[in-house]
Amino acid sequence: MDGAKLIAAAKNRYFKDEDGQLSMDAGGFIAALEFAAKTEAKLIGKPSKAFFHLAVKSMGLEPEEVLMVGDDIEADIKGAMDAGLRAVLVKTGKFQESDLKKGIEPDVILPDVTALPSVLM
Repeated sequence: MDGAKLIAAAKNRYFKDEDGQLSMDAGGFIAALEFAAKTEAKLIGKPSKAFFHLAVKSMGLEPEEVLMVGDDIEADIKGAMDAGLRAVLVKTGKFQESDLKKGIEPDVILPDVTALPSVLM
C-alpha cells in the first residue's frame, strides 16, 4: 500500500496434486494480496508474453517457430498463443473437459504427449 510492487510467478487456479486431485494453486492468494494492497501483481511466469518471449529468445527462435505443449488451457495454451506461439493442449495432468468451453482454441488437442509425433511429422 506504500507503493511496493507486487510480483508473482504465476496466478494459476489449481494444480494436480500427488493424490491425483486438483488443489488450489497460488492464484487465489495472489488475488487476495491484490485486493488487500489495491494493486495488480506483475506476472513474470506463464501466461505472461514476456515469459514466453524470453524462453523463445533463449533458444534463438522466433515465436512462430515454437510449439507449446501444455495441460493448462489458460496459462499454457492461451498464454502461448497470445505470445505468437502455436499451442497443443494435452488431455492429461490438470486438463478438464470444461476447459474446452472457455472459448480458447488450441491449434491441436491431443489425448496425451505420446500422440505428439503425429503433429510434428
